[in-house]
Amino acid sequence: MRSEPQPVSSLEQVPRDEPARSAWIAAELTRPAAWPFALEHVELRPTLISQLFFAGERVYKLKRAVDLGYIDTRAAAERERLCHEEVRLNAPLAPGVHLGVVPVALGDDGHLHVEGDGPVVEWAVAMRRLDAERMLARLLERDAVGEADVEAIAELLARFHAGCPTGGEVDAFGAPEAVARVVLDNLAGLAPFAVALDDADWEARGALTPAAHAFLVAEAEGFLAREHALFERRVREGRIRDGHGDLHAENLCRGEAGWIAFDRLEFSRALRCTDVAADLGFVAMDLDERGHPELAERLERAYVARSGDRELPRLSTFYRAYRALVRAKVAALTSRRGEDVAARLDDARRHVHLALGYALAPTLVLVGGLPGTGKTFLAPHLARPLRARVVRSDVVRKQLAGLAPTTSARAAYGAGLYTPEARARTYAALREAAADELRAGRSVVVDASFTRAEERAPFAELAARLGVACLAVEVEAPLEVVRARLAERAARGTDASDADLAVHLRAREGHEPPRAAEGLAPVRVDSTRGSPQTLAARALERRLALAPTP
Repeated sequence: MRSEPQPVSSLEQVPRDEPARSAWIAAELTRPAAWPFALEHVELRPTLISQLFFAGERVYKLKRAVDLGYIDTRAAAERERLCHEEVRLNAPLAPGVHLGVVPVALGDDGHLHVEGDGPVVEWAVAMRRLDAERMLARLLERDAVGEADVEAIAELLARFHAGCPTGGEVDAFGAPEAVARVVLDNLAGLAPFAVALDDADWEARGALTPAAHAFLVAEAEGFLAREHALFERRVREGRIRDGHGDLHAENLCRGEAGWIAFDRLEFSRALRCTDVAADLGFVAMDLDERGHPELAERLERAYVARSGDRELPRLSTFYRAYRALVRAKVAALTSRRGEDVAARLDDARRHVHLALGYALAPTLVLVGGLPGTGKTFLAPHLARPLRARVVRSDVVRKQLAGLAPTTSARAAYGAGLYTPEARARTYAALREAAADELRAGRSVVVDASFTRAEERAPFAELAARLGVACLAVEVEAPLEVVRARLAERAARGTDASDADLAVHLRAREGHEPPRAAEGLAPVRVDSTRGSPQTLAARALERRLALAPTP
């Protein structure tokens, strides 16, 4: 049973330091008695700079007293000001959602009361609670977002940007020097989290490697230098607007009357007043990160068509990478609070990998390994940051035979669908599919055993012919782990692979790990040593060692 917080007799007893202050407020406001309406339960969702209390049909947001460099809310007057700014700024894109600013006061009973009459301890933004199932992030999880939704979001943003202030002070934030300062300062904020993969501190605080950080800084500086004239032209053409500043999938909702965007950034004009490409880039990046690059491209085309901004695609990957690195820095900083450290750092790594993917040239990635080692599990984690298609041998093999992926075709080693002739047909189809993706200028991940050099050779030749890098990721795992995985997979009966332990043991006999002499870049990972993002970091680190651009 939850215990009641101890009452305080005066404002002097209210904790002054973070996180004690936030912990006290959390304990107080998760009491149903703290609210001016009947409640049975109050849910708290903390963020790096706020505390959100979900109370019935309402949500109340309180600002934390923090100094993170880009935001300083240690002064109570500043927190109150930002509450009023949040209500004002969100009215155009989310009408009727932000209801006003209310006091959180100390009552005669020594406890906090929302909209109370006693001495004010804090201020909160009161909001109408939106349906969580209608948020873009949740809809994407259910594959419930179609082209019409993306077109509607593009229309909403184009119309919003057209009415946003521009000129004067707003334009100053779009000057090349100002853009460089914001982008490079964000990268500087990631520098403390740059840790070598083999360093003992990687799992505790590593968000990216020193090589990745240096690469991203060089890419940003190079683009800023090459496109200096473009940034100046964007200012002259009125493309710098006092926009949203925090436009991602969790801040977009399919309302009853259409799409709305909320949580417009209130604490920094420098981060809110940007090129419209930066606002759009945030949404596009989030679609990419969530595994929907086709929707990101559709969104961009629809926005360009509605706004007439034909040069926006030239800035697209630059701003998508910047937005990914903003999310990476926020996740890394949040990890320092000591809550869900592993999850926060993996979130940071995932966004760093996406930023790397925007900068890297198309790549052919071969993910090989014996059955049960984890190659199929790892393949999507490599494909997503590269916005690449995964082509899986187990699925292609069944397709060639006219079977559904989950239909069993189990046979003895080298028999049935696994004869040398059938195996050759499968690898030929994989190579053809990979060639189609690479010729279209896209990376591709091929998931197959690749147990022999002769199976990899045609892929290395394809990469050389098309002038793309070929990365061969060999996934390994201890035999006892493989045994357990294969048994579990067989029990489920829902996987495209037919391989069992007997197949694994036979395949081990003639297994030939990839070598650099084959004309590819090999990297070996043990799927039991680190999270998927750590394993992906090892592969991407190897990719960075190759020529990064065409």
